[in-house]
Amino acid sequence: MSNYAMKQLEKLTVSTTPPYDPLQSFVRDNHIAIKGLSGKLLSSYVFGAKDVFRIKGSTWGNGHPDWLRYSEPDSFTASAITRLLDNGADLVGKTVCDELCYSISGENWHYGSPLNPTDTRRLTGGSSSGSCSATAGGLVDFAIGSDCLGSVRVPASYNGIIGIRPSYERIQNDGEAPYCKSMDVLGFVASEKQVFQDVATVLLGEDSNKGKFTKLYIVDDAFEMVDKKVKEAFDGVMNEIGNKLGKVEHITIAEEGLDYWVKEVFQVIQGYEIWESYGGFINAYRPRLSPGPKDRLEKASKITRERYLEAKEKKKEFLQRMETLLLDGAVLITPTASSIAPLKSATLKEIDRLRTQSSNLLCISPLAEIPQLTLPLLEQDGVPLGVTLMSAKHTDRALIDFGLQFMK
Repeated sequence: MSNYAMKQLEKLTVSTTPPYDPLQSFVRDNHIAIKGLSGKLLSSYVFGAKDVFRIKGSTWGNGHPDWLRYSEPDSFTASAITRLLDNGADLVGKTVCDELCYSISGENWHYGSPLNPTDTRRLTGGSSSGSCSATAGGLVDFAIGSDCLGSVRVPASYNGIIGIRPSYERIQNDGEAPYCKSMDVLGFVASEKQVFQDVATVLLGEDSNKGKFTKLYIVDDAFEMVDKKVKEAFDGVMNEIGNKLGKVEHITIAEEGLDYWVKEVFQVIQGYEIWESYGGFINAYRPRLSPGPKDRLEKASKITRERYLEAKEKKKEFLQRMETLLLDGAVLITPTASSIAPLKSATLKEIDRLRTQSSNLLCISPLAEIPQLTLPLLEQDGVPLGVTLMSAKHTDRALIDFGLQFMK
């Protein structure tokens, strides 16, 4: 473990005032905390919720002070949060996210950046940065976030916790700030296996797609996207998981290149729908935007509807390809992100390089609408390196049961 670790802090409790927060992972301007019901499955747990979800009587910030300034107190609570409260979990606060959730670094010019408790010198990852920081540091037992291109998966990997991007539409995510309706999902994270399983019971229910996992597919074109040091770190864990299934195959899922699916399909759909969600806000209020989100939003505003509809058709092709591939009980393995959490001192050029690599890995599950589980099974330089497992749509619970057995 890194000498710069800051883990297992005192767990938070429900309070009317913002919590003592050494990780800078909770928002303070619109703090809200609610006791869950007693005597339920989750009654011993506390959780945080990314500041993109509606909670009755509160407002939401979506990572930007102007979004918060112009939002009205909510008249209802998001269904997933209601379900967690009804099953006993205590909400202790809303967590910080990247600006308008349009980044995966975890940095926010307006609210500061939550600390990575595994190594405070390193990026936390985002956009669900506060949720993952608070969970990894022990401030909460679990947290919820939203995920389009890695917003739960990347910070879960960087912070060394369990995380899932569920099958598309598996968890009802009404009451979430508008973003990318075709690919955005509600995900969750936890540090402990039992906590993760209990939250999965409440939020995921039972799988509608029943079947048995029969083989491991090593996704060669995904491993080609990462540096040699990362690729070599996976040898042992691939053997362990492959031995459990009894059959291992190397495959390529995108002969045309994963970067094609990122640039020509994912980013087109995401950008067009994000501009639909944010364009009115930006044109009406002219908010101050940091360079990264500003550049991406400007590009998004120029995507034509014709190009968007073409990309939607191409997405169907990828989805069908993956459905066929996973039909007979295959599990895919890839790195979650392209590296361990980069140092905050890394150059912008290096961070952009790693972001591009990661995007090629992260586009697979949203385009295919399948569950992706990230597990803290590896380390490099004393910090976590996440291992991803993916399986057919609506095999989420089976994937969790399978994956968690490899955690010590």
